[in-house]
Amino acid sequence: MRYILLFILLLFGIIVADFSSAIIMLFLFVLGTIIVQISFRSNRSYQIKLFQLSFLSTLLFVLLCYEYMQYHNYEYLLGIDSINAFIPKTMSYIESSDGFFSSIKALFEDYNLFDRSYVGYSFGAIIFGYISVIYDIDIYLSLQLYSVFVGAFIPNILFILFKKNGFDNLKSFKYSLLVFILSPLLLFSSMIARDAHVALLYLIAINFIFTEEFKFKNILYLVLIIFICTLFRPESGLFLLVLIPAYLLLTLHNKRQRVVVILSSLVIIIGLASLAATNHNTISFLFEANQENYVEGVAEGSGMIATFQRVPVIGDFVSIIYNAVQPLPFWAHFTVPKGSDRIEMYNIMTFPKSISSFFNWFVIVYILFWIFSKRLRRNTKGYISKPLKFQLWIGLVFLYMQSAVISQRRLMAYYCMFYILFFIIYNHIGAKNKKQITITAIFSFIALQIIGIIYLA
Repeated sequence: MRYILLFILLLFGIIVADFSSAIIMLFLFVLGTIIVQISFRSNRSYQIKLFQLSFLSTLLFVLLCYEYMQYHNYEYLLGIDSINAFIPKTMSYIESSDGFFSSIKALFEDYNLFDRSYVGYSFGAIIFGYISVIYDIDIYLSLQLYSVFVGAFIPNILFILFKKNGFDNLKSFKYSLLVFILSPLLLFSSMIARDAHVALLYLIAINFIFTEEFKFKNILYLVLIIFICTLFRPESGLFLLVLIPAYLLLTLHNKRQRVVVILSSLVIIIGLASLAATNHNTISFLFEANQENYVEGVAEGSGMIATFQRVPVIGDFVSIIYNAVQPLPFWAHFTVPKGSDRIEMYNIMTFPKSISSFFNWFVIVYILFWIFSKRLRRNTKGYISKPLKFQLWIGLVFLYMQSAVISQRRLMAYYCMFYILFFIIYNHIGAKNKKQITITAIFSFIALQIIGIIYLA
C-alpha cells in the first residue's frame, strides 16, 4: 500500500511540478529508507514503515500546498520566512561562489554564534539549492523537500521513546505516527523553516536521557547534538545544556558520583555566564529581535497573551494552554484577519493547524483530569518513568520560559513529552474514565470555539 501511494504521489508530483522533482522525491524516499535500515537494528520493519508513511504523508500535503500556491499564483505559502530569508540567503551563497565547496566555505566564514546565521540549516539548504540548480527544480519546492526529508525521521525517534516508556511495538508504531500526523509536527515538516530540524535534534538528545546506565560516550553525543543545534538556532541549542546534568543525575547513583553532577553543572553555569558577559550587546540584540518576531509581531494573538501575561504565574500557564490550542476558533486561519493583507499565510491550507488544535486540547484535558484526580494518578503509578518525570518538568520550564511566544513551532519537541504522558494516561485509566474525559474534551472544545467567536466578534 505504501508503494502504491508513493507511485500515485510521484505521478502527482510530475503533474504539479515536473519529472525531475518527482525523481528527487523518489531518491529521498529511497535514501531515507536506507538510512533507517542502517541506523536502527531493532524493530527495523516498524522503523522503515514509520519513515515511509511520515515522508509520504508530508509529501502529500506539500504537493497539495504547491498546487494551491501555483493555482493562485502566490510567491509563497503559509511561511513568509521562505522568501524573506531562507531562499534568498541560500541562493546568495550559490550564486556568489564557484561551486558547492566554495559555498560551504563562505557559509562558515560568515558564522557567528549570536548573529542568527543558522549555518546548520543553510548547510543542508545549500545542498538542496544545488539540486534545484542542477536539475532545474523550483528552489521553493526543493527546500520544502529538505524539511520533508528531515521531519520524516521524527517518528523514528518517537518510536524509541514510546518503547522506553513501556509501550509495545504496535502501540509505539501507532502512537508515533498519530503524534506526527495530528500534532503541529506534520505542518512544520512541510515548511521552509528550521523547526523540524531543531525538533529532531531535541528528541535525539532527549532520547539519551532515557538511558539507564552512565556511559561517557553519551555525554559526548549530547555535547555534539547541542553544538549542532546551536548551528540551527543558538538559543535552542543553549537550552539543551540542561540535559547534561539531568543525564548525570539519572545515571549516577552514589554520592561520590553525584559530585560530578554538581561540578559539571557549575562549569556549565560559569561558562554560560562568561559567554553572556562577553557577548552582552549581541545577546541583547538577539533577544529584542526574538521579542519583535515572536511576541509583539503576531497581531492576532498578542491581545490575549498580553492579557494573560498581566496575571503572575497563572497567566503564564494559561498562555501555554492558549498557545497550544491555536488557532481559536479552529477555522480562524482559513481567512485573512482584519488589518492583514497576507492572503498567502491565511487560507484553507492551514487546516493541519485546526487538527492539531483539537489534538492538543484533547491531550490537555486528559492531563488536567489526571493532575486533579488522585484516583487517576494512582492508576498510572509505576508507568511514568523517572526520566520521563525529569523531561516533563524540564518541558514545563521550557514552555514557561516561552509562554509569551505566539508560536507552536519552537515548542514541538517538548510537546512530545506531554503526548507520551497523555498516551500513558489514556492506556491505564479504564474505559469508563476514558469515555467521560473524551466526552468532556469534545464538548469543552466546542465551548472553546464559541468563546473564540465571541472574543473575535
